[in-house]
Amino acid sequence: MRFKSRSFFLSFFIFFSLVSCSREQVSFVGREKLFTIKYGRFEDEIDLFQLDSNSGGPDTQIFMKDGMFYISNSGSKKILQLTSFGDLLSVFYNPETNPEPSFSNIDNPQSATTASTRKAIRYPFNHPVFLCVDSLKRLFVVDQVPLDRFEYDANAQVILRDVILRFNSDGRFLDYLGQEGPGGTPFPPISGLFNNSRNETIVVGKTQTGLIVFWFSSDGNLLFRIPVSYKNLPSPYEAGTIVLPSLEKIIPDPDSRKIYLKIDYYVPVIDSATKANAGIIYEKSCIYPFDIPSGAYENFIDLPSFISSEKAPIGTESFKKPYEFLGITSSGWIFLSTPVQEGYVIEILDTRTRRIHKKTLSVAQNELTYNALMLSSDGILSALLATPEEASVVWWRTDSLIGEIRR
Repeated sequence: MRFKSRSFFLSFFIFFSLVSCSREQVSFVGREKLFTIKYGRFEDEIDLFQLDSNSGGPDTQIFMKDGMFYISNSGSKKILQLTSFGDLLSVFYNPETNPEPSFSNIDNPQSATTASTRKAIRYPFNHPVFLCVDSLKRLFVVDQVPLDRFEYDANAQVILRDVILRFNSDGRFLDYLGQEGPGGTPFPPISGLFNNSRNETIVVGKTQTGLIVFWFSSDGNLLFRIPVSYKNLPSPYEAGTIVLPSLEKIIPDPDSRKIYLKIDYYVPVIDSATKANAGIIYEKSCIYPFDIPSGAYENFIDLPSFISSEKAPIGTESFKKPYEFLGITSSGWIFLSTPVQEGYVIEILDTRTRRIHKKTLSVAQNELTYNALMLSSDGILSALLATPEEASVVWWRTDSLIGEIRR
């Protein structure tokens, strides 16, 4: 009887452990819906149904800093600034594609003062996309120059079209940044725009042969230009190993002059019967920190892979794939994500202790008409989620998972 009792408790323990593991895999982070945005052309609305299929990138983006939300909307060629309650504070708009806001000062369109304290700033945007705000409350926006000002870089074999618009804290247009600094040559297509705690501006451009990081001082002077070639990526494998690295993304450190290269590695598959090459398969991912002042890579960080299973003709088959690199916090937590049926699975890795949190962000299927995620430097994940009826701004207080929560 004792043996049976032990067997029972052992079976119960195993069952409970399996259930606990299963629950851990689908452990959700609490989601808070902050406000909704209607579709249309009025000052507090956005247009998500005039997306430019030839833009080569996302058309609407979200940025959050200190509880303030900024949304760029290229469909209507404007930018909204809103509180976490959804109150509209500022609208930067192209008057050719937007009706005049009800609170605008037409006689002085660059004025940031109105009776309602809300700002209406005219600017002839062409295609505003990525945006960020520094601690001086200056707004930085990726926009395209007019078509007749596009340039072609024959060496890099890429169109030069993007610039960084700079607005001061009152909404007044200051200037634009090009490759050399204020008023410079347009950038190749931009895939990332960032500010750090020093109010420096970091731009990541994409060419046919790799990515280029442009690092500017707070005044806009070019400090560093770091080209990263697809052909010369670092590898954790021994010399002579056949491996195909793929550079997914480069993200700068929020505080120091350092960048993080997230690289996925693929290895060839050899058919056991014919000994012929049968393709490639994903093997692993790493992040390589690169210290800019010294010009050297630091020790790489092994990343977890997303492992799942799917039904096969006989039983189930497991597979793994790389996570997307969302960003890194000031305290050194790396955020990774991948879409799943419930929304997104995220893994949060502490670069110091290698401790990992694995959670799920709930996103309904009807909210995937269009969505954009954004990670703040203190670890809060925000998103713009669009249904066919309206868009919602939500956040997940993932800062509580890493001990960065602010009250």
